[in-house]
Amino acid sequence: MKWGSRMTNILILGMTEFFIVLFAVLAYMIKYKGRVDIIAGYDEKQVRDKKGMADFVGNNLIILAVSALLAFMFELLNPSTEFLAFLVFASVIVPIVGIATYFGMRKYLVK
Repeated sequence: MKWGSRMTNILILGMTEFFIVLFAVLAYMIKYKGRVDIIAGYDEKQVRDKKGMADFVGNNLIILAVSALLAFMFELLNPSTEFLAFLVFASVIVPIVGIATYFGMRKYLVK
């Protein structure tokens, strides 16, 4: 294995670990501490069910954290395809869950 390839492996693993921690911390803060104010675009006057929104967004962030963990485990088990695992996570799973979260949050808003 060449040095550049090894450096790429470390970088991809590090970025995946970062996403695991990021999504887990955000999920904890929103779902269990009720910090909906850290949700992008949050406006207290527009939300009718703050607890429901916190649970919904927190659950979706948990899904992202677990998905990142699965990608990380796949990267460790299959180093030759780790870039593909990260690419699928970052460019497929994150946008899908993000879009689903955006549209799902609408049920907690004032009509």
